[in-house]
Amino acid sequence: MFVPPQTMVLASGGQDGAICLWDVLTGSRVSHVYGHRGDVTSLVCTNSCVISSGLDDLICIWDRSTGIKLYSIQQEAGCGASLGVISESLLVTGGQGCVSFWDLNFGDLLQTVYLGQSSDGQGVRQLLVLDNAAIICDFGSELSLVYVPSVLEKLD
Repeated sequence: MFVPPQTMVLASGGQDGAICLWDVLTGSRVSHVYGHRGDVTSLVCTNSCVISSGLDDLICIWDRSTGIKLYSIQQEAGCGASLGVISESLLVTGGQGCVSFWDLNFGDLLQTVYLGQSSDGQGVRQLLVLDNAAIICDFGSELSLVYVPSVLEKLD
């Protein structure tokens, strides 16, 4: 479940792969779409889109006003469980020993930051975007802090 700040819309994901948008004031369902084969594991929103990830390692980007899927990104196995939004156009995902930054306008991978060596293939299960353009995430039994000013603009 995700409730974007300063809006009256709640986003929820289910075990059946469905993503629903709800009007918080009336309790009515605004949108109901299917995007995943199996559980929805994470949801985040921007002003213009809803981003979902699932156990199928797919990240789906939805138009928030129409509920239409704009595009999807197939991740490596086990990499799509954690999502964060840095800005209207910048998404961060947790991966196997790394975090990746994506251009939300085009679905392009901008940069991958590796967190260190892990012999057991530990993935980032949770991440939190901090106000000062940094990401804190778990990596094995440690917390990692990743600063992101270098990825705020796409490089050619």
